[in-house]
Amino acid sequence: MWRMTLKQRRRHSELMAQFEKMKKDPYLQPPPDYEIGADPEEDKKYTSAFSAMNALLEEIQKLEEKSREGN
Repeated sequence: MWRMTLKQRRRHSELMAQFEKMKKDPYLQPPPDYEIGADPEEDKKYTSAFSAMNALLEEIQKLEEKSREGN
């Protein structure tokens, strides 16, 4: 890793653990025959899972960028 502070390394480890757990979420991998709009309740679950993953990845990216800059 880059020059991360201890606090940043701990947070990064926590985020990566969450990432590994989220990768196994079935709602992040819709079946090939899934049709958007066919079931609004399922669409909400898929949208929620994708939003959570995007937020997590953005936080990881910001933390890594901050550590590269030396902050």
